[in-house]
Amino acid sequence: MIQLEHIIARPARRLHRAPLLLIHGAWHGAWCWEPAMAGFAAHGFETHAVSLRGHGDSPRPSGYARSTIIQYASDLRAAVAAVGPRPVVVGHSLGGLLIQMLITGILGPVPEVAGAVLLCSSPVSLRAYFTRSPAAEPISLPAMLRLEPQAMRAALFRPDIPAAELAHHVARMVVEPPMVTPSSMLLRPRPAACRTPMLVIAAERDSVYGPQIQRDTAAAYGCALLVVPAASHDLMLDPAWPIAAAAIERFAAGGTGPPQG
Repeated sequence: MIQLEHIIARPARRLHRAPLLLIHGAWHGAWCWEPAMAGFAAHGFETHAVSLRGHGDSPRPSGYARSTIIQYASDLRAAVAAVGPRPVVVGHSLGGLLIQMLITGILGPVPEVAGAVLLCSSPVSLRAYFTRSPAAEPISLPAMLRLEPQAMRAALFRPDIPAAELAHHVARMVVEPPMVTPSSMLLRPRPAACRTPMLVIAAERDSVYGPQIQRDTAAAYGCALLVVPAASHDLMLDPAWPIAAAAIERFAAGGTGPPQG
């Protein structure tokens, strides 16, 4: 079994039974959750984040270049088992799709989780991959594959993110193996099979998976949706993050979800 990078933020006084498990998306690692983890811990949540294989400080096992969404999902399953019991799982972008796959049972038995939050998640519908908002920033995939800062800014961040902050984040990003995206399009979640309480959070100015995609996802699962005003795709690194964090904390503590947005 791969020894994944696993970071933990423990509160001075634990106030909530369910731990939080934060799952990053493509190109990222557990590092992207560091500011969020400190905030959750300050509010009494034991908080965990892992880096999928080949990301952050997790190793690249033999055959990593041929990795698919299946290997990533096995990493998530192992992380859920390591955190237990019954964490609330929060997945950003591709991490949201991994969570959908596990809680709808398309990759084996559904792990025991107390709830799931999809944050700017990859869509439940394959059609949505080819539908982008006219207002979205143009994205250059070749430039992203070269990790060019301006391309990453357009896809993931606000236009006014400071150059030094942008460079700091991009320096820790990695390009995904070539089969990850095609395999994610072939294996699709089954919302009708889901029995896990859920919350969907969208970023109003997400250039990758915008609000309409998240509305469709929330409708498919019959769960609440929160749209965070003015926020970008990398919501956990966005100035508007406190709005999303408060909604996650309320959901994880057993409160009702936000109104549909």
